[in-house]
Amino acid sequence: MTDVMGGHTETRRRRKAERPQEILEAAFAEFSRNGYATTTLDQIAERAGVTKGTIYVYFDNKEHLFISMVRELMKVTLDAVQDMFERHEGSSADLLREQFSFIYRNVVEDRRRREVVRMLIAEAPRFPALADRYHEEIHRPCMELLKQAIERGMDRGEIRRSAVTECPLVIIAPIALVDVWMMMFDDRHPLDLKTYFDAHLDLVLKGLLAKS
Repeated sequence: MTDVMGGHTETRRRRKAERPQEILEAAFAEFSRNGYATTTLDQIAERAGVTKGTIYVYFDNKEHLFISMVRELMKVTLDAVQDMFERHEGSSADLLREQFSFIYRNVVEDRRRREVVRMLIAEAPRFPALADRYHEEIHRPCMELLKQAIERGMDRGEIRRSAVTECPLVIIAPIALVDVWMMMFDDRHPLDLKTYFDAHLDLVLKGLLAKS
């Protein structure tokens, strides 16, 4: 009897630990289907198989849930790019090549992340606070990782100070174009992402690297 009760207790603990992830998955499904504005916590709770009150145990409100969902989508990528920076011992060109290759494989080609971008573009005019929070929690950390790599290169004399290093946003702007292009034209005018990536990386390296 003790073993049976212990097994039930362990199952309950495991289910409780898994619950936030289940809520986040349900949130993505509902936000994707209905958009941010019309999605309710009741709908998310029903899809996740929990009560609305359970959602509030883990998330303060709908905005917090949405941002937590986006953060969960990006966490592995941000951690991996940071790890590349910390362990890299080669040239700045090789570091940027490794980071951008990873980003294209795991971010640019990720349809779930693109769906989030689509929602944000659609909802930002009505919910500027949501867009601002996305900027602070997702976009700013991404930019800081890029600046980190650039500053390392300048310290090593491999990257020259220029208008590009002063405005690194232009370095990742082609990624935003991919998102818009795929949202609008992917079925009719698909991009050759391999060729596009090669061109993007060539543009980045030629714009940043010091002449040898």
